[in-house]
Amino acid sequence: MRLERIAVCILLAALLLLAGPWAMTRADTGVLYQDGGASYLFSQEIVFWLDVEAEASIDEVVLFYGIEGSPLVRRIYPAFDAGRQGLVEHRERLEPGQYAPGTRLRHWWRLGLASGAMVDTPTSSLVYTDDAHNWQTLSDGRVDLHWYGRNPTQAQTLLQLATEALARIEEEIGVSLEQRVQIYVYANARDMQPALTARSDAFDARVTTLGVVVARDTLLLLGSHPKVDRTLAHELSHVVVGLATDNPYAGLPRWLDEGLAMYAEGELPQGNLLALEWAVRNDSLLSVRSMTSYSGRADEVDLFYGASYSVVVYMLETYGRDKMQELLRVFGEGTHQDTALRRVYGFGLDELDARWRDSLGLEPRTLKEPTLPARPLPAPETRRPAACAPSPILLAARLVVRDLR
Repeated sequence: MRLERIAVCILLAALLLLAGPWAMTRADTGVLYQDGGASYLFSQEIVFWLDVEAEASIDEVVLFYGIEGSPLVRRIYPAFDAGRQGLVEHRERLEPGQYAPGTRLRHWWRLGLASGAMVDTPTSSLVYTDDAHNWQTLSDGRVDLHWYGRNPTQAQTLLQLATEALARIEEEIGVSLEQRVQIYVYANARDMQPALTARSDAFDARVTTLGVVVARDTLLLLGSHPKVDRTLAHELSHVVVGLATDNPYAGLPRWLDEGLAMYAEGELPQGNLLALEWAVRNDSLLSVRSMTSYSGRADEVDLFYGASYSVVVYMLETYGRDKMQELLRVFGEGTHQDTALRRVYGFGLDELDARWRDSLGLEPRTLKEPTLPARPLPAPETRRPAACAPSPILLAARLVVRDLR
């Protein structure tokens, strides 16, 4: 009789293991729960479910889930009829771009018993990725490059370009990558669209994303664009600098983040250079203070990036790499930009603006900042072939809008 009971227990355990990722009995609480786990449709939904049975009544079931490594989790109370057993399910609707490809999600359930006891299930993990494509991976010391299609040569070239860009950022700016970076290379804009955060229909109709940082260590890249090397360097700068200065208090001013990213690209693109030269001739430069954030004016986009680049070049050429490295370290403490500049360079934001202007042959700025004279927008171009963008680099008409994070 005893042997029969043992055999039955073994058979039951085997069936439970087949039914889900794990099954378990808690003798101290009299709860048998088996987690069916989670599944997803990329950029559409995640489904969590749990089969549970207990000796006493279960009054409440709570689902917790979030990104692995993050202390932040969502707390969800799915519908559940109190009783000794039942199947509980939660369907979480996802927005496009809500989670980056390759994100590891964790979840667990908490059961509230009529006795007052609280029982937590073991934590389960799920790797959330864009499973519409057959991804392959190439790696080197600091980069994992994920690609699909029939062009392994391009993938190898992009991995080499990424390695070279990281080395250049470290050598010339003074910051290095402290953790592995994940790069997902999409063959075309249509394939990449589900992985991107949706804006408006009008915006998405006019804009093609060239590249975008979608998580602290992850970027998406449109591999078909002819200047993909510049986009790759630009976005890698955002990843490296972002990781180096990450703090819970304040982000980098846009002029510094974008200026460093433009510097990482190499030579200033023609459109940005012409806008910068025009503003210098007309004494209509944007002030460094005004470039703390984006202006939102379409006719200032090229100038914003050109001027940000020019400020960073001035700082590197005049005060050196070590000062820039120190500035980024201080920003990593969450320091305000005026305070950070004074600690490292001995002067604040307005003095930086005056010295930068002087290096370009301009007088110090008057109290009233000049208004940028109206300039005609360039004639629109077609959206084909698809281009790429920043955190993201974006192509709208002829305007390249980078890193609208």
